[in-house]
Amino acid sequence: MMTMHLCLSTQIKHLRRWRQAFPNGHIADSAKEFSATGPPTLLWLHSIDPDESRIDKSIFAIRAILPETKIVVISNTPSQQEALLALNSGAAGYCHAQASPSFLQQVATVVTNGGLWIGSELMSRILAATEQLQTSEPNHLTLAQLTPREQEVALAVGRGISNKEVAQELAITERTVKAHLGSIFEKLEVRDRLQLAILLSRDTLPEDPTQSHTYSAFPG
Repeated sequence: MMTMHLCLSTQIKHLRRWRQAFPNGHIADSAKEFSATGPPTLLWLHSIDPDESRIDKSIFAIRAILPETKIVVISNTPSQQEALLALNSGAAGYCHAQASPSFLQQVATVVTNGGLWIGSELMSRILAATEQLQTSEPNHLTLAQLTPREQEVALAVGRGISNKEVAQELAITERTVKAHLGSIFEKLEVRDRLQLAILLSRDTLPEDPTQSHTYSAFPG
């Protein structure tokens, strides 16, 4: 089945390369009309000015209308802070709005096949931050929602280790780890292990407005 691309934007002039990448795609300023006519396979959310809009609110609004549609944020001025916010709100990708058409097509291929696409520098920061979970002060407000055992499982998974390694570390079965993870994801409203790691580590990520234009694919 052909992938249907929809870009939500109020500044079409910045989407010349997106149009070249997806000549059969649609550009609109609202997703509501597509909830009735048929949801797009991939929705591209154009971030005009991160300082004036909260990308998380836009993503939540879209997911309320099109809950099954994958979302990629394309930003005029990409930043690691906005990328984190977008991913933590349910986006499956984040990249520069002026990326080349072939690059945008590659992002689409990764995301539609179930992967995540984020900046390589951001991923490095996430991994570095999650490695610090053992020694840094945990996010107590987040962890307070969990039982003591769930907190142990969440912090272990946040370090990037497997269910088997968590089970061995905590002297429980892998089945029990999976059960705890299901409860953790539900309570913290995250979809997967990466979102959990981001949620637990985001308070330790440094504030850095540096824009990165090098992006890579990380299967999810």
